[in-house]
This record gives sequence, C-alpha cells and structure tokens, in this order.
Amino acid sequence: MNNLSGFLELLKGPLKILSGNGKLMAFTATLYLIFYSISFFLYTYSSTPFITDSTMKLFRLISSQPGTPEYYKLLADIREDIGIFFGIEFVYVVLLLIIIVTAQTTIVTIASSYYSGDNLSLKELLMKVSRTWTRPFVTSFYVQLLALGYMSLFFWPLFVPTLVLYDHPLVLTILLVFLGILIITFYFYLAVVWALAVVVSVAEDSYGISALGRARELVKGNRVNGFLLNLFVVLVCLIFVPFQMKFFASMPTVVAVSQYVFTCIVTIYQCMAYSVLYFQCKNDLKKSEGFEYNQIPTEAVVDEDIP
Repeated sequence: MNNLSGFLELLKGPLKILSGNGKLMAFTATLYLIFYSISFFLYTYSSTPFITDSTMKLFRLISSQPGTPEYYKLLADIREDIGIFFGIEFVYVVLLLIIIVTAQTTIVTIASSYYSGDNLSLKELLMKVSRTWTRPFVTSFYVQLLALGYMSLFFWPLFVPTLVLYDHPLVLTILLVFLGILIITFYFYLAVVWALAVVVSVAEDSYGISALGRARELVKGNRVNGFLLNLFVVLVCLIFVPFQMKFFASMPTVVAVSQYVFTCIVTIYQCMAYSVLYFQCKNDLKKSEGFEYNQIPTEAVVDEDIP
C-alpha cells in the first residue's frame, strides 16, 4: 500500500466508522467524558486540601527552629500528608487507566463490528466490553512501563550535556532542542506498536507481551502511517495552544473546559484511527500471504526416476 494513500485512508477511516455507528460512538464518547470528568473532579477535590495544607506546613517548617518539638511535629505531618497524597495519586491513576481502557475497548469493538459487517446492539456491545476490557488493561500496563522506561533511559542524554555545557548557553540550547526532537521522534515511532498492541488485545485473544509481539508483526510495512498519525494528532493539539494563550486570562473556565473536551475528542479519534490501522495491517498481511501462496507451482511435479 502506498504510504500517502494509506495514510489518507487512515484519516478517513474513523469518519466511515462514525457514519455506520454514530449512536454507539456518541454513547461511548458521552460516557467517556462523564466518567473522565467525575474522576478528575474527585481527584481535584480530594488532593487540593492536602497540597494546600502541606504547602502551609512547609513554610512553617522553614521558619521554625530545627530540633524543636514543633519542628519534628511539622516534619511528621508533612510526611503523612505526602503519603496520603501519593495514595490518592495512585488510586486516581488506576481509575483513570480503567476509564481510558474501557473507552478504548468499546471503540475497538465498534470498529471491529463495522469491518465485520455486524450490527451491534447496545446490550451486545456492553457484554463484549465487559468480557474483554481486562486484556487491554494488562497491555496498557505494560505499555506504561515501556514508556516510563523509555523516558528514564533518555533522561541522561539530556541531563549530562546540561552539566557539561552549562556555561555555553547557546550551544546547550541547540543541542537540547536537537536531542529533544530526536527523542520525541523516536517515541512516536515506538508508540505505533504500543498503541496497536492495545487494539490487538481487544480484537484478538492476546494481551501483554504477546499482544506487543503481534502488533510488531502486523505493523511491518505500515509503521510510517502510524508515525504520521501520531504526528498529525500532535499538530492538531498544537492548534489549540494559540486559542488557549489568547483567551485563558479572560475566560479561564471556558478555555479549560474547551481544552478538556477537545482533548477527549482527539483521543477518541486517535483510538478509532488505530483501529483502522489494525485492519489495514491485517488486510495487507493477508494479501501478502496470498501472494506468497500463489507463487507455489501448480503444475504436476514428476520424479525423473519414475519409469
């Protein structure tokens, strides 16, 4: 498949899925926005008091005399607040991951029904999602570990030049920009397999490392399309930045809500696009296998030793 035509088909694919499953997609998007909002507000409501209290205690700790009972009490209170905050953070991350994975599972299930020609009812959709969401959840956990490992690995190429070239700001800035672009570009390249593995976990009976391996096998020859998709999504998100900078001071609430809704819509579109990419890759793999099969000689092979 030509890369340009394949990429254009990849961009148009989600619109085709929407045209055939508009009600189910609207239902999915609405629930995703609602539960995402609830989790965000619960996190903000529960974590803000601890952040405020810890900040006030920290200022009091700085001004207090070290070694006094008050000093040690403030130190113990700050440690307790930090522990509670990280507990809230952990619960929020797990809850958010479940919400995102459930939405991804629903979107991929709808896309699969579109490509298979099935008409899913809402009840059938919910049953399928309830049976399969744990597989992409496990795969997403592996993906998060890989992403964290990648960012940790490339921390040093940014940190070391900062220590060595701190007295050459121009050279340091150019080098850091170059390294940053290189690291982000390679991340987009790796993220193609990671995102496709989540789709594989829904569409096929695999998860975790096996889903990552299957995604790597499928995406051969189409990785450029996935890379361009990631780049396209980032560029679309950057379009919102000037609007945010211009109106945030005068309408902070409107801008924040708009950005939140816009990000959710882009996330849903990206998930649908990766579902399209999965079926493109699978179709190309079938064509490749069929082509190789057709190369097998069909003429009768006769042993020359047979009289």
